[in-house]
Amino acid sequence: MKKIIYEKYGDAEVLKLAESAVPEPAQGEILVKVMAAGINPVDYKIRNGSLRFIYRAKFPRTPGGDIAGIVEKNGSGASKFNTGDKVFAMLPIGIGGYSEYVCVKEDLVSNMPDNISFDEASAIPLAGITALQSLRDKGNIRSDMHVLINGGSGGVGSLAIQIVKAYNGEVTAVCSEKNIEFVKKLGADHVINYEKEDFTRLNTQYDIVFDAVAKSSFSESKRVIKRKGTYITTIPKPSVMLRQIINPLLSKKTFGIMAKPGSDDLNYLAKLVAEEKLKPEIEKVYELGKASDAHRHIETGRVRGKLVIAMNH
Repeated sequence: MKKIIYEKYGDAEVLKLAESAVPEPAQGEILVKVMAAGINPVDYKIRNGSLRFIYRAKFPRTPGGDIAGIVEKNGSGASKFNTGDKVFAMLPIGIGGYSEYVCVKEDLVSNMPDNISFDEASAIPLAGITALQSLRDKGNIRSDMHVLINGGSGGVGSLAIQIVKAYNGEVTAVCSEKNIEFVKKLGADHVINYEKEDFTRLNTQYDIVFDAVAKSSFSESKRVIKRKGTYITTIPKPSVMLRQIINPLLSKKTFGIMAKPGSDDLNYLAKLVAEEKLKPEIEKVYELGKASDAHRHIETGRVRGKLVIAMNH
């Protein structure tokens, strides 16, 4: 089989296409023939070493935390899925989804919704679970809440907008001028064009400020957070983690999210997709051998929705 590997930290050029034997599923695992793999900013941040304070990569390493594909084989004790089932999953750090075949524990896997493609399914797991766990578990979202999402047009932000609407919340999305109509289509009630306005300097206050692109900070955002409100960022820097420890003493909470893979949350997201309340947006699909190009693209920080790698078995 083919997969992408890198053997040291570096720029996108360290990504190489390699040949490897198809793995055998261990007890409780299934072998998935990967049809598409989602690309996320964390992939390049681990690759370039900027997240070494959270996670030290073991080399050689295959990037990627999202897959969608077909069950090829069950390991011993794995009985939730049948050969031929269409599935999707968020992979634990260390497995790597940029690969034609992947073994994964069956309790991290869910059946794909029937109304989306493999490409679309692969765009959901990591970004969708990140958005869901941020808003539900850290923000305790309710229907009467007003949520600001910084980076509303990105992979996490575009799904977060739709999740807030599924909870009947009110959404303000922060994005560039070219993406205003895009986030409105996703369900944003209000839009702030960051090219013209700084959301941290405005007078409106929010129950949750969710920085889906990790471009702000609590100190910058605290004036627009309501008392008993919550600030959540997708990069849990040491300063964020330290503040998180003293949350019980504070009127405004701070959280850094590290999404935990699992089928329960994926099942919920699949239900939203089936009900047409959640739909991933894909800007571009790459071939596996073009992973370096895909990483250069996502590193621009200007991706609308998600990028995906489609396998050509």
